[in-house]
Amino acid sequence: MVTNNEGNDASVIDAKSLKIVNSIPTGTGPHGFRISTDSKYAFIANMAEDTVSVLDLDAMNEKQKISVGNTPVTTGITSDGKILVVPLNAENAAAVVDLDSSNITKVPVGNGPAQVYISADNKYAVIANQGTEENPSHSISKIDLVTKQVTATTETGTGAHGVVINPDGSKIFVTNMFDNTVTVIDNETNQVITTINVGATPNGISITP
Repeated sequence: MVTNNEGNDASVIDAKSLKIVNSIPTGTGPHGFRISTDSKYAFIANMAEDTVSVLDLDAMNEKQKISVGNTPVTTGITSDGKILVVPLNAENAAAVVDLDSSNITKVPVGNGPAQVYISADNKYAVIANQGTEENPSHSISKIDLVTKQVTATTETGTGAHGVVINPDGSKIFVTNMFDNTVTVIDNETNQVITTINVGATPNGISITP
């Protein structure tokens, strides 16, 4: 799937033929998203509408729209499909959504939160706090998804944006857009292990299984 930020829809691409097979309308300004573990739903953050579109990937339509708060950037979904986490860039908070009850808890984080990554055990959501180029932030916030509170804040480079946890859960990797580095953090102690110099304006990040 590809979100089309100015088209207000998501393109569905067949991975074998590499052709677009469908287009699903979303809210205004679709941006980051995650697909549920069972591949049934996509949760798309609509930055210009302050909502998340829940797309049914069997029916290929928008099943639901959730109002979450000001300027949602992307989404994270627990592997059991019960908790949705949405960084709210303009609120300096993350919306933690209980999808069964529809209850939303807003958890204060750092300035200008960008991306989110949920740990494999569904216990924590890690939020990268980017800020702006003029007023950059430089931290990640770790949210306990049971207590819905920040349990740790770790300093990174400036403009923390992309974040990922490695498969064994031991390390967190964060791209720092405004100083061209990646911060490597011990996930147990929440302490920085090392900093890696990379290319200009590092954004998203992935890690092999």
